Amino acid sequence: MKIFFSTIRSILLILVGLVVLIAAIKGLCDAATLWQARNWPAVAARVDQCSLARRYGKRDSWWEVTAAFSYGSGFEQHYQETWTPPDSPRYNRGPDPVVNPAEEEALARKFCARAAAGGLRVSADHPSLAWRSEAVETGEWKMDLGMGLGFSLAGLLLIAVGVALWPGREAAVKSARARKLRQAARAGREKAGKGRRADS
Repeated sequence: MKIFFSTIRSILLILVGLVVLIAAIKGLCDAATLWQARNWPAVAARVDQCSLARRYGKRDSWWEVTAAFSYGSGFEQHYQETWTPPDSPRYNRGPDPVVNPAEEEALARKFCARAAAGGLRVSADHPSLAWRSEAVETGEWKMDLGMGLGFSLAGLLLIAVGVALWPGREAAVKSARARKLRQAARAGREKAGKGRRADS
């Protein structure tokens, strides 16, 4: 039973590590795209839909914006993005404060109008690739890069711990070490025996 639970623990650690690595890869890809987007031309965009949602952490809560854009010739291309505005108010939890609906509506108008005014950066070679101009100009790629690297280290660490705690691995390592010691001792005895025969 102990081996069973140890195996489950190792599997869970490895799976969580893989999930964290996937998130890290996404963050690094976003950082690379944002870096490239600095050279993309700015285009006018129309905000078709824009909404505000409250997101909760352990200690505070904040606002997240989701907007659907149309751009290009005849506004036939479409792009949707979800982001946290850098100037989003943060509310301490415990208990959660009640936000006045008028304040929420004012924040929605502010963030959505800014997204519409900023427009998009669109790749000249691949018009389907777009990003908010505000995200490009404020250097969000640095934050994505930092998060990607941090998640990469965390994911690799979780996987390494899961492998290290795998049942039977320690016994296998000790067995391999003992086998190497026996081989070294046998080689030493053979070398000594050859030396005695040569002297005689």
